[in-house]
Amino acid sequence: MTVIDFYSDKRKSVNGNCEYCKRYNTSPAWCQLCDPPKVVQQITNADKNNEDCIKEFQLRAMAFEKVIEWILFNRLRSMKVIGQGGFGKVYSAIWLDGKRIVEGDISMGYIRFHKKCEVALKTLPGSQAISSCFLNEVR
Repeated sequence: MTVIDFYSDKRKSVNGNCEYCKRYNTSPAWCQLCDPPKVVQQITNADKNNEDCIKEFQLRAMAFEKVIEWILFNRLRSMKVIGQGGFGKVYSAIWLDGKRIVEGDISMGYIRFHKKCEVALKTLPGSQAISSCFLNEVR
Protein backbone atom coordinates (compact mmCIF):
# COMPACT_ATOMS: atom_id res chain seq x y z
CA MET A 1 0.00 0.00 0.00
CA THR A 2 1.35 3.43 -0.94
CA VAL A 3 0.74 6.36 1.39
CA ILE A 4 0.86 9.80 -0.19
CA ASP A 5 2.85 12.30 1.86
CA PHE A 6 1.41 15.76 1.20
CA TYR A 7 4.22 17.30 3.26
CA SER A 8 7.23 15.72 1.52
CA ASP A 9 8.37 19.08 0.10
CA LYS A 10 8.51 20.53 3.65
CA ARG A 11 10.48 17.67 5.22
CA LYS A 12 14.11 18.54 5.94
CA SER A 13 16.85 16.55 7.68
CA VAL A 14 17.82 19.60 9.78
CA ASN A 15 14.41 19.40 11.50
CA GLY A 16 15.12 15.97 12.99
CA ASN A 17 13.03 12.82 12.62
CA CYS A 18 9.45 12.24 13.69
CA GLU A 19 9.36 9.70 16.50
CA TYR A 20 6.13 8.20 15.08
CA CYS A 21 6.44 7.99 11.28
CA LYS A 22 10.29 8.15 11.29
CA ARG A 23 10.34 10.64 8.39
CA TYR A 24 12.11 14.00 8.55
CA ASN A 25 10.06 16.60 10.43
CA THR A 26 8.42 19.49 8.57
CA SER A 27 9.80 22.05 11.07
CA PRO A 28 12.09 21.65 14.10
CA ALA A 29 10.59 18.96 16.37
CA TRP A 30 7.28 19.00 14.44
CA CYS A 31 5.79 16.54 11.96
CA GLN A 32 2.84 18.06 10.12
CA LEU A 33 1.38 14.60 9.55
CA CYS A 34 1.65 13.22 13.10
CA ASP A 35 1.68 16.12 15.58
CA PRO A 36 -1.45 18.25 14.92
CA PRO A 37 -3.94 15.53 15.98
CA LYS A 38 -2.01 15.16 19.26
CA VAL A 39 -2.36 18.84 20.23
CA VAL A 40 -6.12 19.15 19.77
CA GLN A 41 -7.47 19.95 23.21
CA GLN A 42 -10.70 18.87 24.81
CA ILE A 43 -12.21 22.28 25.49
CA THR A 44 -14.70 22.65 28.30
CA ASN A 45 -17.19 25.45 28.83
CA ALA A 46 -16.92 26.63 25.25
CA ASP A 47 -19.57 27.17 22.64
CA LYS A 48 -19.39 24.43 19.98
CA ASN A 49 -18.65 26.99 17.24
CA ASN A 50 -15.79 28.46 19.31
CA GLU A 51 -14.45 24.99 20.08
CA ASP A 52 -14.58 23.93 16.42
CA CYS A 53 -12.77 27.12 15.38
CA ILE A 54 -9.95 26.56 17.91
CA LYS A 55 -9.62 22.90 16.91
CA GLU A 56 -9.40 23.92 13.26
CA PHE A 57 -6.53 26.31 14.09
CA GLN A 58 -4.80 23.60 16.13
CA LEU A 59 -5.00 21.10 13.27
CA ARG A 60 -3.57 23.65 10.81
CA ALA A 61 -0.56 24.55 12.99
CA MET A 62 2.66 24.35 10.99
CA ALA A 63 5.06 24.28 13.96
CA PHE A 64 5.07 23.35 17.66
CA GLU A 65 5.39 27.01 18.66
CA LYS A 66 2.49 28.08 16.42
CA VAL A 67 -0.26 25.99 18.06
CA ILE A 68 -3.15 28.13 19.32
CA GLU A 69 -4.20 26.99 22.77
CA TRP A 70 -7.32 27.32 24.88
CA ILE A 71 -6.15 28.76 28.20
CA LEU A 72 -8.12 27.66 31.22
CA PHE A 73 -8.84 30.47 33.68
CA ASN A 74 -7.38 28.46 36.57
CA ARG A 75 -4.01 28.39 34.74
CA LEU A 76 -3.68 32.20 35.01
CA ARG A 77 -2.16 34.04 37.99
CA SER A 78 -1.53 37.66 39.00
CA MET A 79 -4.28 39.07 36.80
CA LYS A 80 -4.50 42.87 36.75
CA VAL A 81 -6.19 45.52 34.63
CA ILE A 82 -3.69 47.29 32.37
CA GLY A 83 -6.02 49.25 30.11
CA GLN A 84 -9.51 50.19 29.05
CA GLY A 85 -10.47 50.39 25.41
CA GLY A 86 -13.64 51.13 23.56
CA PHE A 87 -14.52 47.44 23.46
CA GLY A 88 -13.62 46.40 27.00
CA LYS A 89 -10.89 45.99 29.58
CA VAL A 90 -7.40 44.67 28.91
CA TYR A 91 -5.64 42.55 31.54
CA SER A 92 -2.20 41.09 32.04
CA ALA A 93 -1.65 37.73 33.73
CA ILE A 94 0.94 35.00 34.14
CA TRP A 95 0.07 31.88 32.15
CA LEU A 96 1.38 28.96 34.19
CA ASP A 97 1.55 26.49 31.29
CA GLY A 98 3.20 29.12 29.14
CA LYS A 99 4.25 29.49 25.56
CA ARG A 100 5.55 26.64 23.46
CA ILE A 101 9.29 26.61 22.83
CA VAL A 102 11.60 24.42 20.75
CA GLU A 103 15.30 24.46 21.58
CA GLY A 104 18.27 22.56 20.27
CA ASP A 105 19.60 21.58 16.89
CA ILE A 106 19.99 18.51 14.72
CA SER A 107 23.30 17.47 16.31
CA MET A 108 22.10 17.69 19.92
CA GLY A 109 18.46 16.93 19.23
CA TYR A 110 15.41 19.09 19.78
CA ILE A 111 13.35 19.45 22.92
CA ARG A 112 9.83 20.82 23.13
CA PHE A 113 8.52 22.43 26.29
CA HIS A 114 6.27 25.12 27.72
CA LYS A 115 7.61 28.13 29.62
CA LYS A 116 5.56 30.27 32.01
CA CYS A 117 4.98 33.73 30.52
CA GLU A 118 3.03 36.96 30.77
CA VAL A 119 -0.01 37.25 28.51
CA ALA A 120 -2.45 40.02 27.63
CA LEU A 121 -6.17 39.30 27.80
CA LYS A 122 -8.91 41.37 26.23
CA THR A 123 -12.54 41.10 27.14
CA LEU A 124 -15.10 40.99 24.37
CA PRO A 125 -18.54 42.23 25.41
CA GLY A 126 -21.12 39.53 24.72
CA SER A 127 -18.39 36.95 24.08
CA GLN A 128 -20.56 34.19 25.53
CA ALA A 129 -22.38 34.25 22.20
CA ILE A 130 -19.71 34.92 19.57
CA SER A 131 -21.41 34.75 16.21
CA SER A 132 -20.43 32.35 13.47
CA CYS A 133 -19.89 35.43 11.26
CA PHE A 134 -17.19 36.65 13.66
CA LEU A 135 -15.55 33.20 13.74
CA ASN A 136 -15.59 33.03 9.93
CA GLU A 137 -13.82 36.40 9.87
CA VAL A 138 -11.17 35.08 12.29
CA ARG A 139 -10.62 32.00 10.14
